[in-house]
Amino acid sequence: MAQVAAGLKDIGHQIRGSDQGVYPPMSDFLGSRGIKILTPFHEANINPADTVVIGNALSRGNPEVEAVLEKRFPYLSLPELIRIEILTKKLPAVITGTHGKTTTSAILTHIFEHAGLQPGYMIGGLPVGKETGFATGSGKWFVIEGDEYDCAFFDKRPKFLHYRPHIAVVNNVEFDHADIYSSYDEIVLQFQRLVKLVPQSGCLILNGDWTGLDTLRKDALCNVVTFGRGTNIDVQSELIKVSSKGMEFALNYTSGDREICTTSLWGEHQLANITGAAAAAEFAGISPAMIGEAISSFKGVQRRLELKYRDDKFWLYDDFAHHPTAVAAALRSVKSRHPGLPVIAAFEPRSNTMTRRVLQNEIAAALELADFVAIGGVHRSEIIPENDRLDVENVADHLINAGKTTIYSSDVNQLADWIVEKSADEAVIVTMSSGSFQGIVPLIRNRLEKLRNSVVH
Repeated sequence: MAQVAAGLKDIGHQIRGSDQGVYPPMSDFLGSRGIKILTPFHEANINPADTVVIGNALSRGNPEVEAVLEKRFPYLSLPELIRIEILTKKLPAVITGTHGKTTTSAILTHIFEHAGLQPGYMIGGLPVGKETGFATGSGKWFVIEGDEYDCAFFDKRPKFLHYRPHIAVVNNVEFDHADIYSSYDEIVLQFQRLVKLVPQSGCLILNGDWTGLDTLRKDALCNVVTFGRGTNIDVQSELIKVSSKGMEFALNYTSGDREICTTSLWGEHQLANITGAAAAAEFAGISPAMIGEAISSFKGVQRRLELKYRDDKFWLYDDFAHHPTAVAAALRSVKSRHPGLPVIAAFEPRSNTMTRRVLQNEIAAALELADFVAIGGVHRSEIIPENDRLDVENVADHLINAGKTTIYSSDVNQLADWIVEKSADEAVIVTMSSGSFQGIVPLIRNRLEKLRNSVVH
């Protein structure tokens, strides 16, 4: 919300905000943009206001929410604000799916920028080399990450239904957001509703390798393009080789063009993200050669298998993985990049789905791909009923029975000590969480640096 606020201020709006508490770096960012933030929440903070944007973390009982309702101030959700103030004047390219939204959005934005289209964008992470994940842009295109999570306590529709897609990319669909959805079918229904919003001149772009997405075709009155590595695919990728520098692959386009591309990214999931972005870019009128140039210069997104430390024996990666499929993809990727080296996985159950038992067996199966596993405490476990809460001990027992050396603890210092102890002579360490994991990355990095220095001296 802070980045959107700064972007709207840049185009002439007067903006102020409030929160229970604001801390660096966000407080510094907002201050540098001349945006006043009032803390803590108080009904006086919103008086007077022409329009109040209510975030989806707030609910009835919040003093400012109550004041808005009592005083009958106009209010809306952040997705609704974005639609009204930005997207009605743009051609939105909405990137959706359970996995890969952020990276695919960042790649497509980079391709548009490389082609000189000056797009606007709203990306859920920070692309390497950018200072912000949001810009209004002067061109006609606006790339936006479309989430199926709800908008606000008063608007339970998925965010992406506000975004009026001209291009809709669907990377994949799995069960997620267990706090608001009760089944996979309920989530699929939201994507069916999204597809019905794409105009006839627009395009639905589907991952043709992902089972179940083809059912979305029946709801489309627009162009439909598939992407992937399988047969009967419109925009097809062919992996040529993987090396320590990334991947080399071919892209076969709907035009019949074939381009050999390179990327510093690696992993089958990243190849799918790249191919989906390339399919969207081709529909937007960018030449395959230009797309290939852009892909080769794209540097990635922070916290997507981001290398945080390396020396001649150890590699430490940090990843945003917070679903069993994403955990498995991250671990397969590092195993393919570092064949033969032991992999140590550190996983924090943090997201609303990962802290619950609904995918407990899948979490255990994904973590089996590692050689050693460290599991952190369940985030905000006290608010989850015990019979619904992820049973970390059960997951650990499963892994131990599968022959994996495993520890679980809510003490991140204990986890960091254990991880470095198990690293032995060489190892690849991957931390995975949708949050900070209580600062475990610098804790591990500091211990590895200390270990290296003790060997040197």
